[in-house]
Amino acid sequence: MIWHLVGVLVMGLCLGGLAFFVRKATRNRLAKWWIPASAAAGMLGYLAYYDYDWYDFKRSQLPEGTVVVHEERGRSLLKPWSYLHPAVNAFVALDGKHSTRLQDGQRLVEYFEYRFHKDPLERLETQAYVLNCETQERVAFDAKDGRPTGPVEGISTESAIFRSACR
Repeated sequence: MIWHLVGVLVMGLCLGGLAFFVRKATRNRLAKWWIPASAAAGMLGYLAYYDYDWYDFKRSQLPEGTVVVHEERGRSLLKPWSYLHPAVNAFVALDGKHSTRLQDGQRLVEYFEYRFHKDPLERLETQAYVLNCETQERVAFDAKDGRPTGPVEGISTESAIFRSACR
């Protein structure tokens, strides 16, 4: 996060400095307000760039075989560009490494779901699940002790999670 603050300040200084030199090169014919306006445009430009580039950057860091199954886009009053085209603020990915077992004639798939959030501080939530491919139900469980941590949830056969895990 500190590097993004540094990036915002550097962009503000660069575009503000560029406007200052253009003003001096034109012998002060350019209005004074162009300097802070250029600095502000540079800062907002960097924030918009980071806002839209975060998702592609995070996806490029995922290992081979990882499938993104859900994206969340959001609008914010503090990000006016998000009203035109909302950026991805969070997404859910499944790694391609899941284990399949047959138990009582039913196919059970164990997999990990990774939820990436772009808050002021980026965070990652990891949750283990068991998915029953025959009954289309899944349950969250603690990967350390193997106990369920949530209720049984129904899941659609058209969902990306089902298609990825039960193919």
